[in-house]
Amino acid sequence: MYYADRMKMVEQVAKETDEELSCYILEAITEGISYDHLKARTGIPCCKDVYYDLYRRFFWLLSKERQ
Repeated sequence: MYYADRMKMVEQVAKETDEELSCYILEAITEGISYDHLKARTGIPCCKDVYYDLYRRFFWLLSKERQ
């Protein structure tokens, strides 16, 4: 139950970060994948600067959610 709640929280925060790119953010975070790897494997539809801004925002929101 503990892990299921944590997984749900991570998924929810990813959607709050950006609805369209949440699947890419989740993949990068859970599998440790860089933007360049995402771009090559999945064709992520944003530039590196936008992605890393959202990546940092995700961790900021997650930190707030955990408090």
